[in-house]
Amino acid sequence: MKKQSKEQRELELQQVMAEEGSRGRSRPVRAVNLELRRRWRVVEKLLADKNCDKRTYIAAIRDDLALPDGSPEFLQYMRAWDEYRG
Repeated sequence: MKKQSKEQRELELQQVMAEEGSRGRSRPVRAVNLELRRRWRVVEKLLADKNCDKRTYIAAIRDDLALPDGSPEFLQYMRAWDEYRG
């Protein structure tokens, strides 16, 4: 079994709690998942664009995704840059 990171465990817990709290109502987990996928699509486009430098990438994460510096998600996207672009 693969060990999960703290962020993954927290996200799963949030999803389970939202799902349990929404019995018989709309599904907020779906909205969260759609937003996460949208954000990753934006990041993937930036990573694939060879003309995108790190400064532009960070600005897009701050402005387009409205993520504060140091947040777990911001740091995750920065790790993605380091892994993909080094």
